[in-house]
Amino acid sequence: MNTPHSVFDESIDWWIAENDLPWMQLKTEIGLSNLRKHLPQKTLRILDAGGGSGADSIPLAHEGHSVDLADYSEEMLKTAKANAEREGLADRIRLHAGDVMQLERIFPESQFDVVLCHNVLQFVADVPKLLSMLSKVILPGGILSLISPNRYSMPYATAFLFKDLDEAFRQIDARTYQHRFFKTTVTEYSAEEIQALLPDAGLAFDAGYGIRCLSDYWGDNETKSKPEVWEKIGRLEYTLTDKSPYNLLARFWQIVAHKEH
Repeated sequence: MNTPHSVFDESIDWWIAENDLPWMQLKTEIGLSNLRKHLPQKTLRILDAGGGSGADSIPLAHEGHSVDLADYSEEMLKTAKANAEREGLADRIRLHAGDVMQLERIFPESQFDVVLCHNVLQFVADVPKLLSMLSKVILPGGILSLISPNRYSMPYATAFLFKDLDEAFRQIDARTYQHRFFKTTVTEYSAEEIQALLPDAGLAFDAGYGIRCLSDYWGDNETKSKPEVWEKIGRLEYTLTDKSPYNLLARFWQIVAHKEH
């Protein structure tokens, strides 16, 4: 990772509060719903690479799967441990302190049926190397789920969500920006750019999805928080996640791939 772990340690209170928001929970729920379409019906060993507080993998542990969560932020790991214990899942979730760019030091052999790498790519300097690291720990035929912000959504999110038209203009054709909360520079990619890198890592593309196709661009947080409104937004989001071209400008993209051999 090219982002210091202190960036995440110092923002842990914000991250905990952020994950309780309905649009963050919807993002997690849709990502898992999409992933489940590709999972075999058996108990799986899952790695959550850069898994932070465990928001994406704890639901899978609830379903009976075995989870290893690796992260280099001490505060994120503490939060993940507390979350697992609160959910009664301490025996199904193993925590590992380490950089996702050096996974081979923690897991020297291929051993996972599924690897999640959600909200990590934008903080990494060498994405091809990251994909190679992830591929090495996946068993042949195993599944990789990637989720990351969509570079093509940047001007839309800035104009509609943050109402900053000048910055939205600057972001046209851009790919980097200053993260509003983690206070570090992040790089955003399109799904097509990442899909093109998969073969060199021994990975084959299975499906692509959009997450939060319109909720980031419609209304304000107060309006969206009304239960009757949010229910309608959720119905739209689940419908649009796999419908092109609507999903192409989603705030986040998701790629599901598998390791060929």
